[in-house]
Formats: sequence, C-alpha cells, structure tokens
Amino acid sequence: MKNRNKQLIIIPGILAAVTAFVLGCVVLLSIFPSSGHETVYDHPTPAMTTPAVPHNLVTIASNQWYSNIYAQFPTEPLYALPVAFQLAPEGLGVSLPDVHKTANSIFAPYITDLRVGFADSLQKPVIQSIGDWSIQLAMATAEHESLQFTLAHGAPFTVLRVTGSTLQLSCDVTCQVYLDNTQLLAPGVATTAQALSVVIRGHTYILSLNTAIPVQLSGNTLTLHGAQRVYLAALPSRASYSQFKEDASTEIMGTMATPEIRGTKLFTSYSLATSGPAPLIALYPHQRENLADRLPVLGSYTTIRGTMTLVQTHAFTTALPLQRPATDFSALKTVPPDLASALPSDIQNFIATGPPGSKDYFLGVWFGRGTDLLQLAHALGLHDQEQRLLKFMEPVFMQSMGYFRYDASKTSTIATSPEFGNENLNDHHFHYGYFIRTAAVLAQLDPSYLAQVQTPIKQMVADVGTYNRGSSQFPYLRNFDVYEGHSWA
Repeated sequence: MKNRNKQLIIIPGILAAVTAFVLGCVVLLSIFPSSGHETVYDHPTPAMTTPAVPHNLVTIASNQWYSNIYAQFPTEPLYALPVAFQLAPEGLGVSLPDVHKTANSIFAPYITDLRVGFADSLQKPVIQSIGDWSIQLAMATAEHESLQFTLAHGAPFTVLRVTGSTLQLSCDVTCQVYLDNTQLLAPGVATTAQALSVVIRGHTYILSLNTAIPVQLSGNTLTLHGAQRVYLAALPSRASYSQFKEDASTEIMGTMATPEIRGTKLFTSYSLATSGPAPLIALYPHQRENLADRLPVLGSYTTIRGTMTLVQTHAFTTALPLQRPATDFSALKTVPPDLASALPSDIQNFIATGPPGSKDYFLGVWFGRGTDLLQLAHALGLHDQEQRLLKFMEPVFMQSMGYFRYDASKTSTIATSPEFGNENLNDHHFHYGYFIRTAAVLAQLDPSYLAQVQTPIKQMVADVGTYNRGSSQFPYLRNFDVYEGHSWA
C-alpha cells in the first residue's frame, strides 16, 4: 500500500467506487457465471489448510489502511479518520490532523498530540481480529504490561484495556488537563478522577475511566495509577465533552458492511457490534449524502476527505442509483473519416509489432490496447479487422494465463516474472484488471472462447476482490476499503 503518511495528499474518493466494484462483478459474472462457490485454480490446487475466517489473520502483505502494521514498527501514521494513530515503542500516538490548503494542494500532516503507554517500551503490535473497517490490536512490554484496543474508520474514539499498574499519557507539547472538563489540574498535585479532558494545539480529548483512580500531572505527562479501562476520544469541540462522556461505556467489537442490489439501487448496510450503547461515529460526505434514512447530526470534523458528520448509531444504510458500466463502445451514426482510415492501420501495426517481452504489467497494458482496438473495430462495423485481431489475440492471451501462479504463503496469485512489486501484492487490481477486461471482451466477441479463459480469470477476480467471506485462499475484498469507498494501491 502506498501510504501517504505524514502529509496525506489525496484525490477525494466517492462512494461510486462501491457501485463500480459491485456492478463490475455483475458485468463480469454475466460473462463468467458463478458456479455457486469459490474455487481456486492452479497447477496443482494447494490444500486448504487455513481455517475459513471472515478476515485472514495470517501475517501477509496486503493492501488495506492498516497493512503497514505488518511491515514495520514504529508504524507509519494510520489515517482512521477523523483521527490518525501511530504505533511505536513509546505507545499509541493520537492525532487530529489539521487540514492545510494552498492554491494547488491540500494536505493534513500527522502530528502527535498524545501518546499512551508505559514507562517501559512496547513491542510490535499483534492484530487480534479484523472487521470490515476495524482492527483489534494488542501491544505489550517485556514486563507483560499491555494495551488492547480497537481502531476503526469513522470512530473518533478507542477503548484501551490496560494490564499494568501505571499508565502514562504524554502530551507532545504543553497541554492543559481538566478534571471532568471543569477544574484545571495543577502540575504535581495528586488527586482522584474518573473523567478528564486534555486540551492541546486547540484540540480537545476526553479520557473516561471505568472507576475513579489516582492521577497526577508532571510536566507534559499525566500518570494514571491502576487504570483498567480508558475511553479516549477526540472531540469535535470542547462543548461535546458531556455527549462523549455519556457514551464512554461503549466499545466497538466488530464492523461489517453488506451490499445488496434491490431494483434500481445499490444499498450498503454498515453495522457496528458494540459492548454498550450506540457509538458516536463520523460519516464521510459520500455516506451522509446518500443515507437511506436520515440521522441527526451531532457535530462535525474537518478532515482532508471533507467534513465528517458525527452521528450516534449502531447501523446505517446508504442507497445509490445503479450506474451500470458500459460493456462496449457505442456505435457511431457517422464515422469520422480520420478514425475510419487510422483504425485499420493501428490494428495492422499492433499485430505486426506483437506483444512485449513482459509477462505481467506491461503485457497487461498491451492487452488493454488491443482490447480498445477490438471494441473500436466492432463499434465501427469493421468485421474483417475485428476478426483478424481477435484470432491474433486469443492464443497470445491464453498463453499469458500460464504466467501466473497461486502462492499459498501469500494467499495470492503472483506473476512468475513480476513487475512493479507484483510479488509483494502491489497494485494487483491494476495489473489483473487488464487481463480480466481482455478476457471479458474476447469472450463477448467469441463466446466459444469462454471455456478456455473462465478458470484462470476467476482466480484473478478472486485475488483482487473475492466477496466470499469464507475463503481461506484469498482475503475478503483484498484492497477495497468499504468505509472510505475506494481501493488502496
């Protein structure tokens, strides 16, 4: 995953990506009908020894917002907006990224406001469970002091389960700590508290404890003696303190998004399993603007992806009109003379030049170019050129299917001669998208070709976007971020 890290620069994503994904499957499956269950095809098919789970916990390279946790420690910032986090030996870093705009750019750097940990260093985190847009983590010191917590898109809070006598919360710069958001806590004064607010860089955080415990502020470090459960949230404003305090008994245990096509609309139901009342969560603009049923807005956060609105709910549903993608180029009533003369020449040059020496990305690009020429020839009614190009591409494409093999250790289909980090699962949805589209067009123009390509192409489809939650061979929606509505590259 190409993490944009400390200066997250993005092109805003929209929920239309969800529609494109679901409808892309619909179009593809209309050409390659499902057999009713997922099968991986390889030579030979590896034994299925990994238990079928909704999200595979095996440490694999993949493309999700949390993937960096597997790769390095300290991690890069994890933008689970509206809050961002960083995991390090010093503890869990928390940031509320401020948005900066110029005439030509927009960025929101991760700057640590708070860090929660112990006097001893924490070791690399372990991912204990994975939801559709949430992860549960555990971090421990060599002395077995530990933190267990959940991070989730849209959740401005996390709940820290603490094992250890003394928890430390350190401010990155000078901060003010208030007892129950009212009385300023003086440095060096020991007192007892069950709820506090911390103000730093204009941001306000709440700490709500399951019971009153001794606390003390020394410099920029707040020490909590005997903390067992800490609800930590970034507030949209200090005025939201009471609202979050009332919700502090809840904890996110899991998340799931379920898409369903009904009539002319795509409905996506998002649900959060919690240990208590409905959580306070923040919706992206594409979610709020397409809610099937409106929810009261309780506040807002300014983020690099737009204004996120605060709501309180266990579930919400979005509804989008179906936008079925075109499967070919529309026939032209009048063919421009330059196009009519250039296309046969381009087809001739394409055939004469032949495929590149590549067996992965650049070969896919070449197939994409040929597929464009095929569809243009079909749209212009150039039957002879279409058939000539079709017969040229079919055997080359079939041969290319032998350039990819399933690797059980990576739960992925890998190119035998990889390019651009294919062996590290980089950009598979780009690489394999060329091959998937080419197979669909070839089979559309020559239905007899379907039987030859259906098996390996189904494997590519499963690699980049299986929707089978029970698969132990490919992770569910490998790189599609169901909450943000886009794929990670």
